[in-house]
Amino acid sequence: MTDLSLPAQVPGGAVLSARERAYRYLRQAIMSGEIPAGTRIVEERIAESLSVSRTPVREALQRLGTEGLIVRIRRGHLEVVSVDDAERSELHMLRVAIDEVVARLLTRKVSDIDWSKLYDHLVPLGDAATVHGIHSPAYAMAHLDLHMAINDAAFTRQASLTIGRRTGLYPTDDYVQQEGYEPVEQHRQLLDALSSGDENQAVTAAFAHAMRGRPSSMRDDMSGVRRSFDGGTSA
Repeated sequence: MTDLSLPAQVPGGAVLSARERAYRYLRQAIMSGEIPAGTRIVEERIAESLSVSRTPVREALQRLGTEGLIVRIRRGHLEVVSVDDAERSELHMLRVAIDEVVARLLTRKVSDIDWSKLYDHLVPLGDAATVHGIHSPAYAMAHLDLHMAINDAAFTRQASLTIGRRTGLYPTDDYVQQEGYEPVEQHRQLLDALSSGDENQAVTAAFAHAMRGRPSSMRDDMSGVRRSFDGGTSA
């Protein structure tokens, strides 16, 4: 894995614990396939890559184990499990559904949201893309931080913890490979739509943004979802 110290602080002043940083990065990397199925997990190497001690890495791995993403094999070794296309497809459908709810909720409380804090996330996103590249752990984390902040703004605290903070729903592996992709501008357009106060515009933009995250074959499978959202209007 890339030698990288992940940022402990995100825009708005929120400080992430070393355990949460390790968990977010590892879960994102497993779900996106950056850490492939069958990879043997070595605590020392992960800790060194993320510039944290072994304790938060061990705690993050325990959490991933309870989620079924890591299994203990012979001699106590840890190994990444397989996440197949069907599972990824289901997760993406869940992401689309959550993003629609997020768009509707933000529209209904648009005047209560501190939009400047959400737009502030575009700065580390752009920095990560420029310095480390859009395929880097730094970019994946900045991208995830932005979407978690959007969801946190939409949901109440408990709903966010239960529904909105699903870190595996926002991979960057397919999303960033699309022709003409420009990370900051694409996410700025999403925030512009979400903050517009127009519910249809917000929902349509959220759907279009989510669909960029999957290959064309999966977009075909999702064609009916858009119709269920708005009665047949295309994104």
